[in-house]
Amino acid sequence: MMEKYQPVISFIISAYNSATTLSVCLSSILRLSYPRKKIEVHIVNDGSTDNTTDVLKKLSLPGNFQVHTHESNRGLSAARNTGIRHSTGEILFFLDADMEVPKNYVQQHLNLLRKDRVIGVVSCLCTSLKNRYDKYQRYLYEAKRGVARYPFGSPLPFQAFIFGATSVKKNAIDQTGWFDDSITTYGGEDTEYSYRLWNKYPGGLFYSPEIQVIHHHYRSFRKALDTIEQFGKTVVPYLVKKHPEFESLYGLSFLDYPTLHSIQNSKLKPLCGWILKSQITFQFFRLLYHITPYPLSNIIVRILMASSLLRGISQSLKR
Repeated sequence: MMEKYQPVISFIISAYNSATTLSVCLSSILRLSYPRKKIEVHIVNDGSTDNTTDVLKKLSLPGNFQVHTHESNRGLSAARNTGIRHSTGEILFFLDADMEVPKNYVQQHLNLLRKDRVIGVVSCLCTSLKNRYDKYQRYLYEAKRGVARYPFGSPLPFQAFIFGATSVKKNAIDQTGWFDDSITTYGGEDTEYSYRLWNKYPGGLFYSPEIQVIHHHYRSFRKALDTIEQFGKTVVPYLVKKHPEFESLYGLSFLDYPTLHSIQNSKLKPLCGWILKSQITFQFFRLLYHITPYPLSNIIVRILMASSLLRGISQSLKR
């Protein structure tokens, strides 16, 4: 009979202004069915300005839970790197502080990770029943997007491998290196790291719809669009400079971008980009979103997200 696969594992939990969700997240880890002596938990308080620190002080956490504090907010990359630095587990579990995992979460991941070809596994996110379930939330959790576009059991492309509720073999982390802590604002750190991981281990990234994690965070569609625009303005130019092959990933062929290799091949894309990034187009589709029923509203969501991204990128080109 094959011995049960039970390696030492390390949780890395990035927490920034997570006072309202952190206790739920940590309580779910305390309920795991995996042997506690084989679990270490590293909570990185990334310069929180709310009462996250007070929440951590009030919780009676066992000895295998360690808190690491950044004096100022340094971003997800730096927080995850701090967790990696202190981890000794054979498998690293990256978890955001607004997520709640099921009791068999670890074993579900290990069932896949015991295979040599599997380097990392990403979970399925489900919204909390306490959250408002508007058209944008339905797009996030019901639409065929992200990892849901790929069949179970097939390797993922790097852009679909997100680190919010993810496990990765430590030896793969050692070979790939750490997260790019030059990225200090929202977005891009997952994709940049997944790209390097995927280059080292093509065909090694997988998704399991059976591993369901409750996501307690709620972000309105308006806030999401603002965040995407800021991402396009501050992070995308850096990512494209570091990885020029990301031009197509972020739709830079729709803009007259100075590093573009393929702009001469099509005059239609820059025209579409000019239309998409205009304020008139953006406001028109925002109005259309409010009156369009689900699931037709998913088309409008995608257009507005593309518009926000291009608007942000175009602002970066003017500086």
